[in-house]
Amino acid sequence: MGVPIVKKCCCCVSLHTGTVVIGCLYTIWALAELVGYILFVTLQPLNKEGEEMSTNKKVLYFMAAAVSAVHLALSILLVVADVRKLASMTLPWTIITGIITSAVFILGLTGISLVLQDWSEIQVPDAVFVAVLLVRAVVSAYCIVVVHSRHKEIMNDKNRLKGIRYRAVPGSVA
Repeated sequence: MGVPIVKKCCCCVSLHTGTVVIGCLYTIWALAELVGYILFVTLQPLNKEGEEMSTNKKVLYFMAAAVSAVHLALSILLVVADVRKLASMTLPWTIITGIITSAVFILGLTGISLVLQDWSEIQVPDAVFVAVLLVRAVVSAYCIVVVHSRHKEIMNDKNRLKGIRYRAVPGSVA
C-alpha cells in the first residue's frame, strides 16, 4: 500500500502550483509557530496562582518549537526543489514531513493528556495549542499526498524526456 496519487491540488490547481504554495505556506506557518512557541514559554512562565509553568508543559512547547524549526528549513528546500524540478529534494521533504506529522500528532495527543490532567484550571492557550497541533497533522497528511504526487510527476517528465518507460514486472499485478 502506498501514498495515494492526485492529479491536482485542491481539485483546481496544478501540482506544481500547489507544491509551491504548500512550501510557502508551510514556511510562514512554521516560522509563526516557532516564534509563538518561544514567546509563549518565555513570556508566560507563571500560571494564575503565580506558580511557574510545569516542566512537562515547558518540554512540550520546546519540542514543538524544535519540530517547527526543522519544518521551516524543509519547507524552504521544498520551494527550491519544486521550482528547479529536483525530484530528489521533494521526496525527502515528503518522508521527513511524514515523520514530523506523526510527531505533531503524538504531541497533540500528549497535549490532550496534559490539558485533561489540569482540567480544573484549563487555560485557553493550552486548548488552542492542542487544537492547532491536531489540525496541522490532518492538513500535513493532505500536503504529503500533493507533494508526493508532484514528485512522481517530475520523475515521469524526466523519464519521458530520456525515453524511459515504466513497465510492469512479469508476474506482478499491474
